[in-house]
Amino acid sequence: MSGLYRHAPEGDRRQELIEATLECIAELGIQSTTVRAVAAKAGVSNGLIRHHFENKANLIVAAYRRTMELITAAAFEVLASKEGTPHQRLNRFVCVALGGQASEYRMISLWATFISQIGVNPVIASLRSEEYLSLRRATEALIAEVFEAEGRNPSKEEIEQMAIVANAVLDGLWIEACLDESGKTVEQMIDLGINAFETLMNVKLT
Repeated sequence: MSGLYRHAPEGDRRQELIEATLECIAELGIQSTTVRAVAAKAGVSNGLIRHHFENKANLIVAAYRRTMELITAAAFEVLASKEGTPHQRLNRFVCVALGGQASEYRMISLWATFISQIGVNPVIASLRSEEYLSLRRATEALIAEVFEAEGRNPSKEEIEQMAIVANAVLDGLWIEACLDESGKTVEQMIDLGINAFETLMNVKLT
């Protein structure tokens, strides 16, 4: 492993150090994840990690960014896509938000660890708020497209409220999907999520 890290390009090496940090956090928790622990996991020197991240705080923030990317990347991709009808895209959004890599137990374990830091780490708190608002705004835009296709014109405030409720429902279903390590409930959570959007918006997505 140490040879892999030494010879990797700069961008790849940085990414591998972030992945090693996530492994340490999953195994040890944030408090016990030190520069030394990450270096040992990655098979590199402490100095190499400080070269890329300067200190543990920056490393933890980078690991949090990566965790949120792993959880939300597929959802953002669907929200930004113009492939298919708005109804089809909203259906796909629910599916990817609750399935695939996003619903792995490791994801909720890492997410919960970082969320516990919000009260003591203002950088993580700020990043979490930015990520949530970005996801909600993108959801609002797709919801508005669905209504436009239906020939309906709810107010901006109504769409915003729907997006808040819809994302809250998805968050709860996502937690349930992640906590079942067998993965058997994922399809059920997806069905419930689609039904929830259909009820909230009074549309058919299937």
